[in-house]
Amino acid sequence: MIAQPGHAAAPAGTRHTAPPRRRRRTRGFVQVASATAAERLRLNAFGHAYMLVGAVVAAILVYLVLAAQVTQSSYEIAQLQDQQRQLIAEQDQLRYQEATLHAPAQVAQQAAQGGMQRVPPSTYLSLPPVAIDLTAPIGAPPTDSTPLWAQALAAFITKIGVARDAMAASK
Repeated sequence: MIAQPGHAAAPAGTRHTAPPRRRRRTRGFVQVASATAAERLRLNAFGHAYMLVGAVVAAILVYLVLAAQVTQSSYEIAQLQDQQRQLIAEQDQLRYQEATLHAPAQVAQQAAQGGMQRVPPSTYLSLPPVAIDLTAPIGAPPTDSTPLWAQALAAFITKIGVARDAMAASK
């Protein structure tokens, strides 16, 4: 047996087996399709120039659109700032009018125009002072603090006395 380069010689008495076959790798559908599309889309020098010009024109158009939007936004901002200045001036004018309308002289003048007259202050009657104990507790008077057994005994004695008086009155 002759040794081939890259393969070791088989020892004597063993069978020579073929190396395992490698499975041939096939290209997938996407690879085939992309390769075919690339071949069809191969552009010559003019095609690359047209692509470059198209990309530059697209970039210029995007720039112009963005510049127009920025200009429009700045115009709107300027308009809103003018409107804010006008509203602040109007607010200041209304605050001034409110202050002048509530001034005492203005109120007196409007009252006179409305037919109102200033009345002299009323006099109050003076009554003699009333004695009030401000230290007295508020609420109901205190309850009887007699112990319960004394209250029960008093009630029992009262009933006996009432019964005795009733019997004496009946004789």
